Amino acid sequence: MKNILLANCLALLIGCDLPNVENSSAKVIEGEVIMEDFDSKNLLNWKIVNDSVMGGRSDATLKLKNNLYGVFNGYLSLQNNGGFSSIRAYYPPDLTDVKSITIRIKGDGRQYSFRVRGNTSNWASYTHTFNTVKNKWIEKELMIKDFYPLYRGYYLNDMPLLSEMVIKEIGIMLSDKQTGPFELEIDWIRAN
Repeated sequence: MKNILLANCLALLIGCDLPNVENSSAKVIEGEVIMEDFDSKNLLNWKIVNDSVMGGRSDATLKLKNNLYGVFNGYLSLQNNGGFSSIRAYYPPDLTDVKSITIRIKGDGRQYSFRVRGNTSNWASYTHTFNTVKNKWIEKELMIKDFYPLYRGYYLNDMPLLSEMVIKEIGIMLSDKQTGPFELEIDWIRAN
């Protein structure tokens, strides 16, 4: 039993950990930047992280559609204390002085969250929820000052402001406690 518990804890830590790599040769980027436009020639290295890292049963994929946009879809399950599905990508350039992140999406009417990790913590995520409109392309501007720090769903106090950090990872998570299929199409992600 102890071995199973230890293996689950290690899987959760590995699945949720930000690469601990300093990018000393990275150029600091300021101003408006297209972080991802789902062009297969310049695609970030996206990873799927579902509640299966802790025994849940949710399932998801991220695929390119017509080399124009990404499609994040799957099935959210609450079985075995599950209830989340996410995609995330390490962002290699050092991105600073960001005021907002804008995303162009077509959703399914569900609420998602955009998540960011900075260079000062590889375990806490800063999150901003957003609603989607079923089958309609919309742009959502997420102000950096409105992101709040979380760790495994718990709010954190005494954390540095996201505006003071270098952005190192971006992601999108579904955790709305609604069992069933989901689909989010993502045209682009832009930092302003």
